[in-house]
Amino acid sequence: MTQEQTYLLGEQAVVLDLNCARLDNTQQNRLFALHRHLQKQAQYTDIVVGKTSLTLVLQDPTQCASWQDRLLLLWDELSAEDFHPTTHQIPVVYGQAAGPDLAPLAAQLGLSQSDIIELHSAPLYQVKFLGFLPGFAYLGCVPERLRVARLDSPRTHVPAGSVAIAEDLSAIYPSTSPGGWRLLGHSPTQLFNPHSQSPCLFQPGDNVKFVPQKEGLC
Repeated sequence: MTQEQTYLLGEQAVVLDLNCARLDNTQQNRLFALHRHLQKQAQYTDIVVGKTSLTLVLQDPTQCASWQDRLLLLWDELSAEDFHPTTHQIPVVYGQAAGPDLAPLAAQLGLSQSDIIELHSAPLYQVKFLGFLPGFAYLGCVPERLRVARLDSPRTHVPAGSVAIAEDLSAIYPSTSPGGWRLLGHSPTQLFNPHSQSPCLFQPGDNVKFVPQKEGLC
């Protein structure tokens, strides 16, 4: 059971904190349902879903106090069944120049490169939350046999579209940046467009299915 609470953050934000280290699937989907419900409101400037929290940034700071109670009421009213995720099919070219960590990771884990591709592309991943870069989605969960730590020395240059893993998460780099995740492949899918009405392709709670492309199979 969670012991949820709300508090003010700065002058214009209200946080719903679920006060636990990790959410189960039901709680997670309730949080995503709350996020989708709030997106239909007109009073906010941003909504940020965290690992176990949600932050609502309001246009009118005088409404913060009343939203503390409203968030708790909405949390009680909404259920996991109120959430209906979008599923994205993401093409991936695995290995070689597109995924420079695939071969060394296979050697490290005692698997073939084809095994890793099959394991990584098998799950239906869920967008847990976004952060680090605009459009960067943390996707769970990577199969246990593929769970490895980040690189000891992060790369200074990771190409946009790189498909990567670290610990129990996978991700796609939406833009070129430094990064320490293990690079398995590359996808041409555009994840962030600042000129779009909805700049981020992925939203919290969406499902992501990686689809290996024949030209990248090992």
